[in-house]
Amino acid sequence: MLLATSSPAFAQSANSVDKRPIEIAKKKSFVGDVVFVRGGFNVFSTGLDQMAKKLARRGVSSRIAQHTETSKTVSEIVRHQKKYGRKPVILIGHSWGANEVIHIARALQKKRIRVNYMVVFAATNPPPIPRNVQKTTNYYFKTNGWGKPVRRGRGTRGSIRNIDLSNVSGMNHFNVEESPKIQRQVIQNILRYIRRRGKV
Repeated sequence: MLLATSSPAFAQSANSVDKRPIEIAKKKSFVGDVVFVRGGFNVFSTGLDQMAKKLARRGVSSRIAQHTETSKTVSEIVRHQKKYGRKPVILIGHSWGANEVIHIARALQKKRIRVNYMVVFAATNPPPIPRNVQKTTNYYFKTNGWGKPVRRGRGTRGSIRNIDLSNVSGMNHFNVEESPKIQRQVIQNILRYIRRRGKV
């Protein structure tokens, strides 16, 4: 969730034993959903955690989900859209989680919710990109690794870019999301959407 809470300071009085919490900073407003979806077995996909921490240092909260939590993730995004109005939705997934972010987007399409930006890292069996996704970047391996290109679904007009990393030395299915260069690109795009539409 993208809700940041303030830390309470406690007032102390020499004339009273009553110590009530005093809020010293205003709560930040909700600026959108940034969701990272892990691959299988909850062992790999550590690069997603790294990106989440880098975003946190820039004041943007995110959530890391398992690839088995599609229904829960969709429900949470729908709830936020109803509560806060239209805010950016950004989905990033690795391996099985990459397959699932597309399924999440397809479920959100049925709810008439736009996905502003989606990043697919080495998807093993990606379904077509639905028409509610505005921009998709897919990092895959045509050879020398697992990961497939993504294709447009019926009526899809959003930007889709398939980036073949087959010839990048030392990069493979299991560490593609750990690349500092790729992480910088992804984070810059996330911040662009959040700041433009979420009003950080």
